Amino acid sequence: MVILDRNVRRVMLQFSFSNPEIIPISMRRKTQSEPLSFDHKTRPNGTLVINPTEKCSLAGFTRELEMSGYEMVDAFYRKRIDSRDSGGKKKYHMVRFIFVRRESSELSDEFIKRRNIVQTELLNICSAALWRVKLFKNKFYKDDREICGQHALSINLDARQPHFCPDDQPEKIWKKDDKGKRVGEAPLPLKADYVLRVDKNILSLVEKPADKALVRFYAPDMVS
Repeated sequence: MVILDRNVRRVMLQFSFSNPEIIPISMRRKTQSEPLSFDHKTRPNGTLVINPTEKCSLAGFTRELEMSGYEMVDAFYRKRIDSRDSGGKKKYHMVRFIFVRRESSELSDEFIKRRNIVQTELLNICSAALWRVKLFKNKFYKDDREICGQHALSINLDARQPHFCPDDQPEKIWKKDDKGKRVGEAPLPLKADYVLRVDKNILSLVEKPADKALVRFYAPDMVS
């Protein structure tokens, strides 16, 4: 868990997709030459706080993050080469949302114009699927200078498991035993094992809450 106080200056949500058709159309695309606000590849000093954990729900997470004093200030998209591909041909799509402490937030005029639709699209990304979550606590840099005692969180999300199939039918999976053999007479609706939460300014990954009815959430202007 991480305490979200004034020492945590930035929280970044980074989603990785293999399918470009689900990238929100409002995302500003960054070229390979444009610098990123933070790149763990160039500053490998983060502490792993949450180990890679699959079947995690983010429903409600961004609202809780905002209630804890953070505001979205930027969102963008970039195509990247998969480091696991020795040939350098396999690519994936990275979408990054950046939140900062509200008292120090600065929003560009360009982002203010599209912020509402970006917020709606982020809600859809979080509610429409389960994710593999990994969280790093990094040192915080401003103007390329480390600010002592300040930190930035990097929440990396991949291995997307959508709740619904393309025909809008609920996604179902077979329950399996310890040996990987199917259990039961039929596959069951996909359910989260964990949920990423912010409760009383504490960010943590907790056991899934009580089951709730599954509701299809639609965001306007999404790529179909």
